[in-house]
Amino acid sequence: MNFDWKTEYYRYRRYFFSLGKIGKTAPVRSFAWLSLTLFAIAFFAVMAIRPTLITIAKLNREIKDKKDASQKLQTKINAIVAAQALYARNLDHLPLLEEALPEKSEFPRLAFFFEENATASNVELKTLNFEKIGVSEKGSSSSSSTANSLYFSLNVAGDYAYLKDFTRRLETSRRILKIDSAAFSQVKKEEGWQLTLRVTGQASFSKNQVEPKPTQAPSQK
Repeated sequence: MNFDWKTEYYRYRRYFFSLGKIGKTAPVRSFAWLSLTLFAIAFFAVMAIRPTLITIAKLNREIKDKKDASQKLQTKINAIVAAQALYARNLDHLPLLEEALPEKSEFPRLAFFFEENATASNVELKTLNFEKIGVSEKGSSSSSSTANSLYFSLNVAGDYAYLKDFTRRLETSRRILKIDSAAFSQVKKEEGWQLTLRVTGQASFSKNQVEPKPTQAPSQK
């Protein structure tokens, strides 16, 4: 099929001329200017309002963040108030806490405790040694069981009932003591057999700093 563009042009050219005339009419030109004006107004309005909208969004976010921070602060304040109330209720018990877990090793006081209870139990304190002291330096993250512990070993001699009473006194000590071992043995004497008890253990304390090491406390016989 042959396409004759000249024939087709002459057939439809009146429509093209009609569209040109329509575009020149007053209503169409008025509508075009109105559309352009509305578009320009909307564009500049958006550009003018945009900074305000951004500022409002930032302010809302800051208000929300400050409310969250205020709630967290109030939670901490409530915790502090509760801690103060708990501290006030237990103020009278703090000396007992200090006695149970002293700040320092206090090995002279511990030595006196063993001597006093040996006398009260009617047993003879043969030897008392403080072998070594394990401490953790301030700020150390070490969780070793040897941290902040004073090691001791002692030997007492006497009748079984008295030795049993001595061990009971150790178990009821106000200071926290960890008994690692307790072993009975018999020692032959001129007058007969003597029953002895050897006890080893640890006494803890709370201060996280190095103290002078009592590598070997004087033993008593």
